[in-house]
Amino acid sequence: MDVAFHPRAAEDAAAIDGWWRANRRAAPDLFLRELEEAVALIANSPTLGRAANDDDLRGVRRVLMGRTRYHVYYRVTGEIVEVLAIWYGVRGEGPTLV
Repeated sequence: MDVAFHPRAAEDAAAIDGWWRANRRAAPDLFLRELEEAVALIANSPTLGRAANDDDLRGVRRVLMGRTRYHVYYRVTGEIVEVLAIWYGVRGEGPTLV
């Protein structure tokens, strides 16, 4: 399946990648590599992610990027996997998605 990033998710990815490169000198490209792996995974197996635990987010799934501990929130719309947000898993509650 094709993958598209919602503008919010694209902003999330750019901000997190910038922070990661500035603050994680031992592995500056880890976030971006792990995001690319997660996107490839959900493109090939879109039902793999766990369903979001909120009635308002029906159809939204998430996958955990284990090394960086970010979640990729996405939904499948027709033949497109739409990445909605990228959220740090330790924050507790998930992002507000519109």
